[in-house]
Amino acid sequence: MRTTACLLVLSSTLFAQSIVVPNANATVPGTSGLNTIIRNAGNPRTYQYGVNAAELAGIPIGSVITGVSVRLYVSGVSIPAWPPADISWTTYDIWVGPANPVAGWVGNPMLNYSSPPQQVRTGPMTLDGGVFADLATPGMPNPWAEFYFDFQVPYLYLGGDLALLFSHPGSNDPTAPQFPDVVAPNPATHGVSFSQAVQGGTAMVSASFYVMRLHYGYGAGCPSTAGKVPVLVQNADLTGGAGGNILLQIANAAPGSLAVCAFGFTQLNVPIGGGCNLLVSPDVLVFAGITNSHGRVVVSVPVAPGAVGNFFAQGAVLDAGLPLGFCVSNGAAPSAN
Repeated sequence: MRTTACLLVLSSTLFAQSIVVPNANATVPGTSGLNTIIRNAGNPRTYQYGVNAAELAGIPIGSVITGVSVRLYVSGVSIPAWPPADISWTTYDIWVGPANPVAGWVGNPMLNYSSPPQQVRTGPMTLDGGVFADLATPGMPNPWAEFYFDFQVPYLYLGGDLALLFSHPGSNDPTAPQFPDVVAPNPATHGVSFSQAVQGGTAMVSASFYVMRLHYGYGAGCPSTAGKVPVLVQNADLTGGAGGNILLQIANAAPGSLAVCAFGFTQLNVPIGGGCNLLVSPDVLVFAGITNSHGRVVVSVPVAPGAVGNFFAQGAVLDAGLPLGFCVSNGAAPSAN
């Protein structure tokens, strides 16, 4: 479900809070495709992704990484919407942590971390139908999927090389999945990758390094009565004053819940009770919608051509069982350039 918020009239160029790794492929397509992290039924996979610190320079130290997303490689065959229906995994595990220098990585994934990693996602995961597209435009990358491997527990980034480990037992889809965009690994520039055709075990060097977008924000949310903390992920870069839509997704929420977004011009960190903090001045409150069966809702913020500036955002999900009657997400803060 997507809800369109009111137009924000702002005062400098707007960017979504995300970076692309490798940085060089932000607007340049990859060279091939790899479907490891979205493999189908009967195909368990483990994939570890090591990123050099220089590639992460665009993430301010102290930010929280809230999720990642990928795009399809340009296959030459137009696919306007994939998958045709939702695809689910009974469990999908992701760990993130500080990495040892990627040039010295080994087959045991845990030995590639410089300190114990944080598990940022576990349990069932559903990839929403129709979120990927292959426009088959030569020389141009495909659009980023409006699906995020959203982290149930955002990861506090304190600098340095980073390792992400993805592990799943194969989805419920009997058909072969499409292929997200990849390039060749390069430990001297962007990083390395290891993969294994099982869950866990000793991995082998992979010839494919995902072109991946890392989404980030700031602050921390607070849990629902079910113990789930909503996550706010921001998408859709806008540059050059051309206008367009900024997308924000509230995820990791209870299905069928009413969600609200607060938009403001001031970043805050004010305790409001129940372990929750107000992270933005609530200058504008927008009804985000009702979360879908996967606990997600997308808010679209239209920005007129020539409108430029900064704003901050935070999501809230109603929960009658809590003292405040709601729980909140982390914050998101587009940066001015």
